[in-house]
Amino acid sequence: MGKDIKDKVVVITGAAGGIGSATARLLAKEGAILVLTDIKKDALEILAKELAAEGTKTLTHVHDVRDPDSWKALTDRVLGELGRIDILVNNAGVVHPGAAEDLPFDKLQQQIQVNLMGTINGCRAALRVMKPRGEGKIVNVASLGGIVPMSGEAIYSATKAGIRYYTLSLAAELHDSPIDIAVVCPDSVDTPQLAYELQHDEAVISFVGTAMKPEKVAKGIRRAIRKKKAEILVPGGMGTLYRFAMAFPRLYFFLYPSLKKKGSKNIQKRRKAAKK
Repeated sequence: MGKDIKDKVVVITGAAGGIGSATARLLAKEGAILVLTDIKKDALEILAKELAAEGTKTLTHVHDVRDPDSWKALTDRVLGELGRIDILVNNAGVVHPGAAEDLPFDKLQQQIQVNLMGTINGCRAALRVMKPRGEGKIVNVASLGGIVPMSGEAIYSATKAGIRYYTLSLAAELHDSPIDIAVVCPDSVDTPQLAYELQHDEAVISFVGTAMKPEKVAKGIRRAIRKKKAEILVPGGMGTLYRFAMAFPRLYFFLYPSLKKKGSKNIQKRRKAAKK
């Protein structure tokens, strides 16, 4: 996949959300042809109209990433109407904080099915389309929470770790292939998802640092599309520090009490600011 995104057909899942819509807007400026998917039809249509008014060719598709048949319907439609899929951005995701033993089973399953299985389903569907063409790029959105353990969000952390290692494993599998794949691991992002986490005291690790704007992650996704690099950390310095810390788990757990204390303080600050 070359560096030029202009006129490339890009499928973005979870496009109605913070990172997804920011990515759509950024790639629209690059001249991409966008296929916007989500379960939120109304939000998709609003975004599509906004981008179309600026001259971007868009296609919207209500799509459940958990369902392989939904993926087939999506790829069949895109191939039928646009002829190809050049780039897939697997961005759809959910989080439900809570103690491991108390988290309702349906919320546990939703995270696994949307985050991990949704990404796996997307990769499988895209590879079936891209391999016959001998070209394509897949970008999976994970999290630095897939590198650093997240107390109170163990299922979310596990799914993001699964996405990361699934992507790196596919990168090895596709090493001699013209198909390229990368994983983007962002720190906390200022999105409705983070606002939801703010309601839960358990989500302390998500609030250790200052949340980034979705546009910064979108730039990381663009970088992943352009470069032949298996992993992009956003921000790079913090991500590298996290990777180093987890090479020595004892170091992380030594630092954990201070991280938890800082996260708790930041939660209280954000809650007070939200009330003003």
